[in-house]
Parts: sequence; C-alpha cells; structure tokens
Amino acid sequence: MIELFLSELRRFRTAAILYAAASLVLVTVMNQMNDLATGPRELHAVMTLLYALSGLGFALYQFGTYRQPSRWIWLLHRPLHRGPILAGIALASVVLIALAMALPLFVLLGVQDHFTTRVVDARHYAGIGFMALTCVSYWLSGAYIMLHRSRWAFVVLMLPILLTMHMASYGTMLALALACNAVLLVLVYTVFRPNRYTGDDTVATVASAAPLQLSFYIALLWSGSTLFQVGQMMAGVHPLEADEVVAGGGVEASRFDPREALLAGLAAVKDPRAAGWIAALDRDNSASLGPGQRQYTVRDTVSTRSGLKLSDSQQNNWTFSHDRMMYSGQTRHARGAGWFGAGGKGNATPFDSQPVPLRDNRARGYLANAHDMYEFEQGGLKLRHVLHVAGVEQLGAGIAVLGPRTALLTNRRVALLEERGGQLAPLASIPLPLPFGDLDRAEVGQVADGTLVSFIGGRRRLDGVIPAPQVVYLVDAGGQVRELGRREVAHDFPVLFEHRDWWVSPVLHAAVSLPTILIERGVVPDDGASRFAPLLLPRPASVWTVAVALALLSALAAAWWTRRAALGPRARLAWCLACLLLGVPALLSLMVLQPRVAREAAAASDVPVAASA
Repeated sequence: MIELFLSELRRFRTAAILYAAASLVLVTVMNQMNDLATGPRELHAVMTLLYALSGLGFALYQFGTYRQPSRWIWLLHRPLHRGPILAGIALASVVLIALAMALPLFVLLGVQDHFTTRVVDARHYAGIGFMALTCVSYWLSGAYIMLHRSRWAFVVLMLPILLTMHMASYGTMLALALACNAVLLVLVYTVFRPNRYTGDDTVATVASAAPLQLSFYIALLWSGSTLFQVGQMMAGVHPLEADEVVAGGGVEASRFDPREALLAGLAAVKDPRAAGWIAALDRDNSASLGPGQRQYTVRDTVSTRSGLKLSDSQQNNWTFSHDRMMYSGQTRHARGAGWFGAGGKGNATPFDSQPVPLRDNRARGYLANAHDMYEFEQGGLKLRHVLHVAGVEQLGAGIAVLGPRTALLTNRRVALLEERGGQLAPLASIPLPLPFGDLDRAEVGQVADGTLVSFIGGRRRLDGVIPAPQVVYLVDAGGQVRELGRREVAHDFPVLFEHRDWWVSPVLHAAVSLPTILIERGVVPDDGASRFAPLLLPRPASVWTVAVALALLSALAAAWWTRRAALGPRARLAWCLACLLLGVPALLSLMVLQPRVAREAAAASDVPVAASA
C-alpha cells in the first residue's frame, strides 16, 4: 500500500505542481479584482464547479489508464487484498487534490487575513475545505464511472448535488460532504475488483442501487421538466409567453404592479364602497409589501447571500463578519473604519443574524434580519430600531409607508403601525390567510375608509400545493380588520406537471426532500406548521392514478427484465418489489446493475445465473 501510495504521488507530482502554480496565479489575479472570500454565491458556485470538473477529469484519466487489461492485471492481481490497493490510490489522490487545489487558496486567504483589512472569518477557511471535499466527491464519481460496467453509471454525478448543495453552516456542510464521500467510496469499492464484468454480490448491489435510484430520480425530474417546457415553448403555449398568460392565473398575478394586484382582488368584493376604492387607487397610495426575504443567511454559512456589504454617506464600505456578527468597515483608502453594530457605526452590539438591506415605497433604507428591523439614519451611520418579533415569528422583510401608517410583513401577520408623537405604535394585526411559504405577494393601499391589504397565494403551486387564494382585507380608522372578499388564482400548468416530483416516485420524493427539511438553511418557516408538512400534502385523484399506474408498470417491466437477465427467484422477487415501491428510478437502476444476457448464453445455461437484488 505504501509503495503504491508513493508511486501515485510520483506519477502525478509534476501535474499537481503545475496545477497549483496556475491556480495560485489565477486566484491571486481574481482576488485583486473581486474579494473571493466575500464574493457572491454565484462566484463560489462557479469555482466549486471548476474544481469539481478538475477532480472528475483527474479520475477519468487516472482510472482510464488503469482499466486497460494489462494494467488492470498488474494493479489487482497481486498478493494483496483490493482494499489496501484502493486505499493507496485514494489517499495519494486526496493528497494531490489538497496540494494542487486547496493549498493555493489557503495561502491566498492566509495572506489576506494577516496583511489586509478585508474580512476573513473561520467560515472562509472551512469553505476551502468544502471545495476540496467536493473535488474529492467528483474524483470518486469519476472512478465509479470508469470502473462500472454500465455506460449509465454517470448518473452518480447527481449524488453530490443532492447531498451537499445547501446554504447551511460550514459544520453541517462539511459533515454532509464527508458523508457523501463515504457513500461514494463504498460505491467505488464495489466496482474495484479483479473482474469488472462479473455480477455484483448482494451487498454491492444494494450499495449501488440506492444512490443510483436517487440520481435517476433527480435526472428524470430535471430532464422531464425541461423537455415538457421546451415542448410548450416550441408549440407556442407556454404560460410565460405574453400571448398565452392564463387569465386570473399565477403568472398574470406575478406581473401586476401593486395597484393592479389590489384591483384584481377588489373585483370580487361585493361591498358597495368598492367602486369608490377602485377609482381612488393609484400608484401613489398603493405599495408592495413583499415578501422581500424568504431565506436568511444562517451563521457561519460556507458561501455568501445578499446583505453582506453596505456603504454609508462617508464612502465607507462595510462587510459583515460572521465571527463578530457585526459589519467591519473599510475607508475608500482601504484603511480600517471600525465596527458597525445594531446601533450603527461605533456600536458594538452584535446582530441577531446577518441582516439584509431593503427599501420601502418612499426609498428609505432599512436593515432587517429574522427578528429585528432597523431604519437607517444620519446618512447610514445610525440605526433606529423599528420592530422586534420573538420566537418562531420571523420578518418577511416587507415594509410600506402610506401616510401615517406603516405596514410590516412577518410569517404570521401584517403588523400595521401608526405614527403617534414621533413614535410608531401598533394599530392592527392582520393574520396571514395562508402559510407564508405559499404567499406569492402582498400589497397595501390607502383609501378614505382605511387601509386595504391584499394577499395572493400560489408561490408553491409547482411544488404540489393546491390552494392559491387572493384575499383582501380592510383596516378602518379604529384598527378593526374585516375580510372583504377572496378569489382563487387559476392554474398556469397542468396538474400532473405541478405534482411531477411526487408521482414519479412518492418514496424517493420523501427521501430527496428530507435533507432540505432537516437541515437548517435559514428559510422563513410557515407559522405553526410542521417541518414535515411538505410530505403530507393532499394529492388529486389523477395524480394518485398516475403514481399507482407507474409503480405497477415498473414492477411488470422488472419481472420481464429480470427474466432476460437470468436472475434467480429471490433476486427477481426483490427487484420487482423494489420497482413496485420506488417506481421508474428503481427500474432504471435495475437495467444498469443487471444487464440482460444474450439469448444464446441463457439457453446454453441449465441453471440461472445467481445474482442478488
């Protein structure tokens, strides 16, 4: 093992040195143009993709040479178990990836941390570790692709995306990346054997089937959704096209300005005063209420969301530090400008979480995080606290000012405040008529009889949530809230398309949804709803019919395929049950893992080939 480890290091040392030198030069130049550590998540995604492709290309070349018959015999036919052989190659490759990919980034970040005033947090160092682990994930994926006997093994590339692409804290992300690498290492071990064309044993089949089924599920959803929408566009019937917008549908509602959204809601109102309200509404007395934020940045996230940087009237630039939970300042001459806390410049009170900047309909600036909203004063140098919400209630980062009234959106209600003696005092609270996650938009309008508040649902229609109402309320001068009317927003897409992620495979839909449900990603929750509510949504009868039909057809196809693959009775039964439970993705994994045998070979064999599912 040690000899093989050193041999791999010597084999690729020149390439690793050249890659590291080129990487160091490139990231140094890029860092001069844009601070890579605090750059946007799109930049980090592109960097991660490039390093992942490097790891994939490394594995394709490395194992592409090893799988040649003569070299494969030289590699594995020796008095040593395949485990230490794979360990030697894998450890050498990890070391090469660390030196070529991670070391230049660590050097650059360390220099920036010690010799500049730029913000460098622990999460930035952890982010490099996550990129390196992602590179290893795709190296393992490439090894699996090259060593597997099926040409469809490339679907395993979906697995790292499914397990690790989340905006979570670096501790969570590193744990997920390590778990993903452990799963991929087991997969590679199952195909790293002297005869790569023999059938898998039971353990190897089970270890390979589960990730492949998840990967096929994601691939079917992405490809099927893309093909369906491309077909709609080619036929000229896509709902997003200007001539095909469904009247009263969600796409039409998303294109309304605040006045038009209020008018659409008032059209269903039977109150005799509605005609006067419709005539009185204009762009000056109506405003949008968001939601301006559906997901806040969790502390110590590996990448960057909006709100990380600010500037003030003195041309100071402020960058948020997750280590201190405050903004660190830089003058225009790149000198330190102190700290900016929850009270403004020079205040050392940390924020509850990373805030995001926003503006109201009068272009006044605010900072909002999950539980607090602040207003900028004195040219952005001071902050005035506007509202605090506690517990599970979180701000939706929507604010509008109409006359003496200020409306703020949370995941539970719209808080209507009124200015009294220079201070904002509570006037009314309008509870949301639907879960916050379903809320597509909210508007307010000021009329002679009070304040109109409109809510339009349908945000999660494409995730299978059926109800999508628009509800309009009136808050009078005394703060009394009365519902005026409601209408149902029409569907833009067919019902089967809206529930596509469920009927393809209900069980795999639940498995794929679990990471996003269980991982803390800073998503503003629905007030009073269970984390597992997305798994318990009601489904129409037509969707159930398609799901059951697909499961039965998959089981029948599995029975035919396993017979052609010459599997034993137990293996056939296991695969048929798996396809009945998991649907089409399980059938596709069966075709990859258990290819059909030639008819002549099957006829010549008296006993079926024993293979396990």
